Amino acid sequence: MKFNFKFINSKIISRFSQKNICFFLTILFVTFTEVSSYPVPKLERRVMDHAGILSEATVNQLESNLKQFEAETSNQIAVYITPNLQGETIEDVSMEIFDEWKLGQKSKNNGVLLIIAPTERKMRIAVGRGLEGALTDIQAKQIIRNELRPGFQSGDMDGGVTAGVNAIMAAIRGEYAPSEDDVATTGNSSEEEVFSSGLVGGIFTLISLIVPSIGGVIFTIIGLLVLFPFLTFLFGSTFGLIVAVLLFLLVMFLKRKIGIGNGGGSDGGYFGGGGWSSGGDSWSSGSDSWSGGGGDSAGGGSSGDW
Repeated sequence: MKFNFKFINSKIISRFSQKNICFFLTILFVTFTEVSSYPVPKLERRVMDHAGILSEATVNQLESNLKQFEAETSNQIAVYITPNLQGETIEDVSMEIFDEWKLGQKSKNNGVLLIIAPTERKMRIAVGRGLEGALTDIQAKQIIRNELRPGFQSGDMDGGVTAGVNAIMAAIRGEYAPSEDDVATTGNSSEEEVFSSGLVGGIFTLISLIVPSIGGVIFTIIGLLVLFPFLTFLFGSTFGLIVAVLLFLLVMFLKRKIGIGNGGGSDGGYFGGGGWSSGGDSWSSGSDSWSGGGGDSAGGGSSGDW
């Protein structure tokens, strides 16, 4: 009785390869989930003070002013004060919150997020794509330096936040101009780093196509990890994660098609049916509940401390 050892070996290698793909795909999911691990709270109102640094009167006044501003201009401004950043940078946290809350109207991307972390003494003004011309990085930097920081340093959190919010609204209306000494934005160096990571990550991912077996999978994961900041810059953290996973699956599919590192298995077995949804894009500005309108941010704005 003769056994087809070649067939058995091919089947074993194919199953082993599929198990490895599932294993590394799981690692990829876990890794990227860790990158976006900040527990974003549910958006309930325009001013959310989860650190308890503002008086109730200030919160109510800011809420009223921002509601009126939104009714007049359609621009959405949210203020979020977090107890702590959970070990993440304020830039990453602001992007995760902006992506989740979808501040601004979907057709205009006219949202702004002022986030403050008193534990780390950090703050950031994150600006939606549609308002980057009205509220520039230079203006956001000046508002942090001249309006928010002085109040925080003197212990007047109510006054600092109120001055900052008023300046943000004034800038959007064209009534707040940067001074001549505010000549550099905070985004230039970070953008260069993002594009550099995109280039290096793309090269690693392309090289992974010609690296056989497990080494190719490892190269793919490394490439996508390096590429992820660039994907986040382009699509936001949520969609960036989705694109990264889709790229991983595409690379694995191409490796099987060109016959590298798969032991000669069949073309199928990696992809099942499915899809994703970005959720509803409803926009509400009622007094009892409030939600974003589907807007997003490309990472514009400025950060600071006190």
